[in-house]
Amino acid sequence: MFAPTPVPAAKLTDRDGAPVLLKRGEGIHLMNCDPSATSIGYMSAVIYCANDSDCSNPSYGHSSNNVCVMSTSNFHTWEGSTQSCTFSTGVTFSWNIGRQAQSSPDYSYVGSGANNYRTFAGYKDDKHLGGTYNGHYCRSIYYYI
Repeated sequence: MFAPTPVPAAKLTDRDGAPVLLKRGEGIHLMNCDPSATSIGYMSAVIYCANDSDCSNPSYGHSSNNVCVMSTSNFHTWEGSTQSCTFSTGVTFSWNIGRQAQSSPDYSYVGSGANNYRTFAGYKDDKHLGGTYNGHYCRSIYYYI
């Protein structure tokens, strides 16, 4: 099977020297989220970003329109079977990640995913903080671009 080259977000710095991510189009991230002082329990969610760099911005607050929650009591197992999640907009995103994908290097190709509109290439992510949702701090486990 042909594996596309991974595409990590390109980084620049702003005038204060802080990293700035460049836009690379739309993306979907499979995220595990830790509780904060204002939330209870761990959760996992599929998060769509029209500008994929928003899914890599630690201060970005995701809205319920772009989040499909997989689990509200524990971390979801993303690997090992064909899975899907339907957003409140009615759009369904589906993927199939091999059981051993977490043992692969970061940014390794893990397979494709698709929604009602197109196919995405999927990669293992580096578990960076990718924003907040409902008081949880979410880390990107896999991303599709």
